[in-house]
Amino acid sequence: MRKIKDNILNAITYLCALFGILILVLLLIYIFSTGASVLSFKLLTSDYESESYSLVMPDEYTYVLNTYVNSNNSANFSTKWGIELADECNTEGVDIVTITYIDEKSPFMNLIQNTNKTSYKIAIGSEITTMAVYDDLGNYISVLTNKGAAKAISYLDQGTSIYSVNIQTGGGGIRGSLIATLLLIITTLVLVIPLGVMAAIYLNELAKPGRITNILKSMIDMISGIPSIIFGFVGLLIFVPFIDNTFSSSGGSILSGALTMSVMLLPVVIKTTEESLKTIPNSYRNASIALGATKTQTIFKVVLPNAIAGILSATLLSIGRVIGESAALIIAIGTVVKDKVTLTGTATPLSVHIWTIMQGENPNYEVACAISIVILSMVLILNLSVKLLSKKLNKGEAK
Repeated sequence: MRKIKDNILNAITYLCALFGILILVLLLIYIFSTGASVLSFKLLTSDYESESYSLVMPDEYTYVLNTYVNSNNSANFSTKWGIELADECNTEGVDIVTITYIDEKSPFMNLIQNTNKTSYKIAIGSEITTMAVYDDLGNYISVLTNKGAAKAISYLDQGTSIYSVNIQTGGGGIRGSLIATLLLIITTLVLVIPLGVMAAIYLNELAKPGRITNILKSMIDMISGIPSIIFGFVGLLIFVPFIDNTFSSSGGSILSGALTMSVMLLPVVIKTTEESLKTIPNSYRNASIALGATKTQTIFKVVLPNAIAGILSATLLSIGRVIGESAALIIAIGTVVKDKVTLTGTATPLSVHIWTIMQGENPNYEVACAISIVILSMVLILNLSVKLLSKKLNKGEAK
């Protein structure tokens, strides 16, 4: 009877584990199948905000009919205008027409901005949103770029003068959020790791057992259970005004977010490091002191080097929490996506970027999943790096 009961309990355990694994696998399949199509180097390096330019021909410019050499043998090259177009997808997976080549003598090299009449050099890779030309009879021809590059070239070749060209550069990328995430991680680690390690050293190595020490440990355990959104309010009420008054900035910033995350992660670093210090045998400490070393020398030259694996684990946990946190950072930093990232300026890390693009009536699932792939890849790379570093450092530990 007992064996049957144990088998039933084991079966329930395996079923629950398989259910959890199944949910995780299905989630990963959805993320990778949805986001892989838009994940590209362009997404990682492009700005979020796009820039649009309305270009026209100068009044004094006269078009001279010419024949340009199609050196690439492209089907979407205009020998009449010396420009090559291509069908591509933007960072959101929408079909667009981009410029892949312009001859140095092409009339497109003489276009000026319609607003201030200054010259503008079209960059390769720019998207053509709309374009219009006149034929030799003065008829207006709209070049339909939404029909593809080949169709656009056929309409363009019917014209003899350019009326207007509207182009767009950048847009939809996550470069700024990627930089903001890395800057947030580095700043948070610089703040929390020294404080957490020193606090763990005090509690485990220096503090005398007693009521005060027990209260401190209980408070640390209690702080680790506070919801992250509460820490966000702490950051909004304390750190944001402090940073604004100190650096004359406005609103949330990377630094205020890093301070908020430091308070959140301090219990994790303290507990993880303290547990690692507890695993170091007392014989190491006694042997060091017997050889004439002071307690401080023993801590920093014997105990800490042998507890490096635990400190690295605390670092890894901190990095993973910073990358994945959103609730606290939405309040402490803000949700405005910025391409220009500074330590005291507003910017959004990748997790908040996902929250931002999922708002509104048309959430962008593709880009959100692509960013999720980037986050998972960062966590995996950091995990492997810390494990390899820990393994390498462990070779120098005392045996």
